[in-house]
Amino acid sequence: MDGHGRYFIKDNYFNVTKNDVVVINAGRLHSEGAILPSLCIGIKTPMIIDPIASPVSHFSDEDFSVITQIGALAFNLLKKEDLAAHQLANNLIIESFLPYFNRKITINEHLKKTTSFIVQRAKSYIDNNFHDSINIANVCDNLSISHTYLDRQFQENMEITPIKYLMSRRVGEAQRLLINEPQLSLTQVSMKVGINNVNYFQRIFKNFAGVSPQKFRTLLITA
Repeated sequence: MDGHGRYFIKDNYFNVTKNDVVVINAGRLHSEGAILPSLCIGIKTPMIIDPIASPVSHFSDEDFSVITQIGALAFNLLKKEDLAAHQLANNLIIESFLPYFNRKITINEHLKKTTSFIVQRAKSYIDNNFHDSINIANVCDNLSISHTYLDRQFQENMEITPIKYLMSRRVGEAQRLLINEPQLSLTQVSMKVGINNVNYFQRIFKNFAGVSPQKFRTLLITA
């Protein structure tokens, strides 16, 4: 949130300053110097970013403001006794933070086309195109790989299927829109995240977020 410092992650030191986000996968040795004014969130998942990606990402004031708003909202939801609010808080962190990470993390240019890099390319394609009515066949065509191969590599590297990642990106963006643009109708939100059927959008949203978009809005108002 402010200041600057130096963090040790695995076997390297990284300079960290205001508007930076540090993402550390589970089981990775790390330590901090002087703890900066920060929003610190731990989530139960083995891997958030590709191991070859940079763990430190710098955000614009606008993007960082959105991230801190989502974090503060999740924190306030966790104060409630409503189990749905707790589940929503967890999903807000996972489904809304990851899109920002995936858009900002960097990959070394000299890396060859390894399995993990193929997954990263697929993720990047989804991140850049999920607003449109794409499907996994489009992703495979773009990378010239088979659906079976992509599915297997996603499972091995991400522990989820590519279709689940695509849906999580759409739900994460829908959550952001519901937070920042409350004047939008559910149909408008659905269209903006690449889902042309609002009833299908509502089913997918509830499946990933744990609550319906309508309940999500109600919790936002009372948070």
